[in-house]
Amino acid sequence: MATRSWLVLLIAVSLTGSLVAGPASAQQSSDEVRGRLDTAQARLDELEMLIGHVVDEYNDAVVALEAAEAELDATEDEVTSLTAQAGVLEDSVVDHVRRLHKLGPAIELSALMVGRDANATGERMSALRHILEAQRIDLEELEATQTSLAAVEERLERQRREADARTAEIEERREAVEATIADKQDEIDALNDELASALQREEEARRRDEERRRRAAEQARQERAAQQAREQEQQAATTTSTSSTPPAGPAPAPRANAQVAVDAALSKLGSPYRWGATGPSSFDCSGLMVWAWAQAGVSLPRSSSAQFAGLRRISRSELQPGDLVFSGNPVHHVGMYIGNGQIVHSPYTGAVVSIRSMDRPDLRGFARPG
Repeated sequence: MATRSWLVLLIAVSLTGSLVAGPASAQQSSDEVRGRLDTAQARLDELEMLIGHVVDEYNDAVVALEAAEAELDATEDEVTSLTAQAGVLEDSVVDHVRRLHKLGPAIELSALMVGRDANATGERMSALRHILEAQRIDLEELEATQTSLAAVEERLERQRREADARTAEIEERREAVEATIADKQDEIDALNDELASALQREEEARRRDEERRRRAAEQARQERAAQQAREQEQQAATTTSTSSTPPAGPAPAPRANAQVAVDAALSKLGSPYRWGATGPSSFDCSGLMVWAWAQAGVSLPRSSSAQFAGLRRISRSELQPGDLVFSGNPVHHVGMYIGNGQIVHSPYTGAVVSIRSMDRPDLRGFARPG
């Protein structure tokens, strides 16, 4: 039921995006295409928040599946042991029958009643009673062992069915989420292509208009050429001198092990996102944190929700490079703070490890490893 709810929600997001960003008119301006592109990117960000829940559930389910597989192995070992025990008891019963067959014909009724050798008859009777008692005990143990074996085999089959069903559920959820992300990324790629075409059309129109103006004002332009050249030089100088302030880079960490973790995370910029991956060549969001802090000798819980629950919480004013920044309610995404309001994180399928602002609508809290 939970899986189907997620699938319905993902399909709803996908259909909403498709309806809003439907086929564009043939000659939209670059500003209009940029508006549609911004809308699509906002939907992709919204989808990223949504699938964070599924990613975290996937990581927790993988841990549970590993435990189920270990329990399955233990059950198989129990089946093997009980099978061997039953074999031993069956051999013992067969041996009892064989011994009775060999002893039985030697004990005739007349020998038991009026045998010449009373001592020999007494020994045969004692041996017979011993064999029959041992056979009774072994038969009871064999019956109990076979009953236990049947129960354990039934439990083993149930565990196998449950493990197979859980694996299929996880795979179905992963495929649905990745397909939705791929659709959104395709939509953004198509809008980027459309934006490039719009800019090219506008540039061509600008050049044609400029050519018409140039032909119409050819005579006047020749007279004003020197003045116009000076104006263009001044404009170029002004344009060259105007630049935006680049974003600040990572800040140094006050703790040595935190600096090691920050450097490790930044060394993986450009590495692809992959479900359940903890490096060294690909990561999911919590997997990047686990790997980076492991390089500093610190072990973290596997999923972002477990990290948020298990690490020491801090306030925003206490943030230092290396601290973890969580988002989602419940928590489903995590990045590493690197200073200047930025985090390094592994966002979603189709994306790579990158740097972005830590501020987002579902920002939840902060924690400090180590």
